[in-house]
Amino acid sequence: MNTDVTSQLLSQLRDIHSPSTLSQWPLAPGWFAVTLLALGLALWVTYQYRLYRKKVQRRENILQHLNRLKYNLVEEQYPLVYQDLSTLLRRIALMTHERVEVAHLTGDDWLNFLDAQCQTQLFSHDIGRLLLSAPYFPSNETVGNPEPLLKVTEEWIKRCI
Repeated sequence: MNTDVTSQLLSQLRDIHSPSTLSQWPLAPGWFAVTLLALGLALWVTYQYRLYRKKVQRRENILQHLNRLKYNLVEEQYPLVYQDLSTLLRRIALMTHERVEVAHLTGDDWLNFLDAQCQTQLFSHDIGRLLLSAPYFPSNETVGNPEPLLKVTEEWIKRCI
């Protein structure tokens, strides 16, 4: 009887089978969230990099223009250098700020605005005060060498733009 029960139990056993292969799809909801987060991060990094490149390119273009102004130093066309420098600073301010904030500024307000961009005193208390009068000198009148003002402006551009 013991053998009958054993053979009966053995007949009920099935052969060993391997489990079916697991599919990778569909992914669990957490993986979709991770994918969306990674995609969003990649888009944000790309956007920030483009903003950075645009800022660097703008700074390089401004510094190239400043170097072209230095060419006028060689020819001693100082009043033109002062005029172009004043125009360049106005253009930079209009590029980086709203027109309503910048366009009306003159005199000490203009110099204080330039100083406020980098928390300096380069324009309102130093050589930068020449920006108030030197651009308006007649071309035949002798004006001082604008090289120190060009250096101050170059430093300001590198720190603030």
